[in-house]
Amino acid sequence: MPNLIHLTLEFIRLDDEDLNQLNECFPCLHTLNLIGVGGLKDPKIHLLHLKACRWEVSNVPRSLVVHAPDLVFLELKCIRPDTLILDSPSLSTLKLTIDKLGATVRVDGLLRLTNLRIESLDFSSLFPVFIDNRGIRTLELELPESASQYELLEAVNPDYLLRMLASISEVKLAPRFSCELKLCLALCKGSQFGSCLKKLLIHVPQPGSCSHLLPLFEICAPLCEVTVLFHAESADAVRQGAISVCMQNFPDIRWQWGTWQ
Repeated sequence: MPNLIHLTLEFIRLDDEDLNQLNECFPCLHTLNLIGVGGLKDPKIHLLHLKACRWEVSNVPRSLVVHAPDLVFLELKCIRPDTLILDSPSLSTLKLTIDKLGATVRVDGLLRLTNLRIESLDFSSLFPVFIDNRGIRTLELELPESASQYELLEAVNPDYLLRMLASISEVKLAPRFSCELKLCLALCKGSQFGSCLKKLLIHVPQPGSCSHLLPLFEICAPLCEVTVLFHAESADAVRQGAISVCMQNFPDIRWQWGTWQ
């Protein structure tokens, strides 16, 4: 089956040798999904024609290496590899879920990376590597399920966070990140700087007040499209009050309203 172009392996155990054999036996793969694959220690994906990859690592390998020059989409879920090497110069979309970035990271070749999703608390390591000095246009941020607002505050400087978000065209703040953002925004010292932010989506937790989000709205570029999703159990009166405050304070923003659960 050397001409196979799509392959999915779920919840099985592979040794490094097995993965090496996969690279050799299926050189024409365009799509590879490795879901809940355990047993790997120093796995390497080496596929010259691979275009899309979803890789969920169930154990804690020492290193993770992806050598795929045609790869454009990568969803990688791992814990804390000591070494992470992404040799994928065509990669444009990266969805990364990781506990902690290791000491050795080689991602300098990601020159076309424009769409990024990060789920982690290790922002102090991840932001400089994957965002600073790159042309990221779309960014989504999420926290692990166990994270708190105090851990978020320890993970990233509030003013650095605002400046970084203002440098992105489109930002999506996922539910857990949005819900733990209050303390971080309260400690921001200023938000009067140029902004590229043209599209923002944020989830508002119960009870539904938006007052703590004002520093975030202040960094929006003129005519920015802001989508505010209220928790479905928020009271209607609270929602209407929040909507009124937002529209009065930021009349130049194009507002959209919705709900989430």
